[in-house]
Amino acid sequence: MSTLLVSRGEIISALEAGGVRVAVTGRLTAPCVLIEPGDPWSEWGRMPGRNGRWRLSAIAGKADSEAALAALADLIDAIDLALKALYGIQLPQWSRPLDLELGGTIYAATFANVTYASS
Repeated sequence: MSTLLVSRGEIISALEAGGVRVAVTGRLTAPCVLIEPGDPWSEWGRMPGRNGRWRLSAIAGKADSEAALAALADLIDAIDLALKALYGIQLPQWSRPLDLELGGTIYAATFANVTYASS
């Protein structure tokens, strides 16, 4: 199996172990984190091996109140805590929250990229 897909699998496992719902396609149930290839997707690191870059989209509940922002902040905390279990991952720097329309519903969301080389 590709080292890129191994790294994605390890990220998914860490998030699920941390109690975070994960999606890898556009079919999702909020709150969750959607994992997609980042840009650039693959690069050679300083240490031997390939680094994979993954775009994380944290999607909370419907964007209708201050509660949606609080739910998004809690989701980010859970994601960051779960990712700390992966040695060598670059922890996310999350973008400013925004409203994201999915299937006609507007959700509170934020985005980040992580770089990780599977072990």
